[in-house]
Amino acid sequence: MLGNKLSTLINKHVKNNFWLYVISLLCVFTGIVMGIYSVRYMGGFEKSDLVSYFNNFTTTVNSGSVNYKSILLQTLKNNVPVILAVWFLGLTMIGIPIILIIDVIKGFTIGFSISFIISQMGIKGVWISLLGVLPQNIIYIPCIIFFSVLAMEFSLMIFKDRSRIQWKSHILVSITSYSISFLMVAMVMCIGFFMETYLTPAMIKLVAARFQGILL
Repeated sequence: MLGNKLSTLINKHVKNNFWLYVISLLCVFTGIVMGIYSVRYMGGFEKSDLVSYFNNFTTTVNSGSVNYKSILLQTLKNNVPVILAVWFLGLTMIGIPIILIIDVIKGFTIGFSISFIISQMGIKGVWISLLGVLPQNIIYIPCIIFFSVLAMEFSLMIFKDRSRIQWKSHILVSITSYSISFLMVAMVMCIGFFMETYLTPAMIKLVAARFQGILL
């Protein structure tokens, strides 16, 4: 019953904000494409630094001395400020362009990571991308898009209703409802945080064991 009600609410939200979802999705995929192509124009020095960093991370994972707490804290550090920034921007009337830029940046990060790993490691990189990068991003991408649409929807509502006295008297209720929606999506995104913390190192270790000489 609860699942059906939640599904109905999500479907209704998507239907009512269809074009916002389309715009957000396009920004994310634009960022992914930009990230993919940017790898082709990187200099040798930058590539060497990134390969060295990835080599060290993979060696650490393969040795079994993984600091899961450190990985979790870094994951939270990378994502929580973005969530809070999008939430705050939704409370303004001028936040939509910045929200869309954030979507592009998140897409760029994903596209760059996958493209770089594959370009440097070939088929081995494909497996690392499939097992170590994509799983958590299957959670992250829908959540980021949902965050963005919630924020843009609220921002537009403020812009449209800013002169209505009745709306002003219920602003606290509106912000509370908006914040609760954000919190619910954030709880779903936490699944991705734990996947990145505990699943990704295990998958990288599995691939490294399967393909000896994986590091370049």
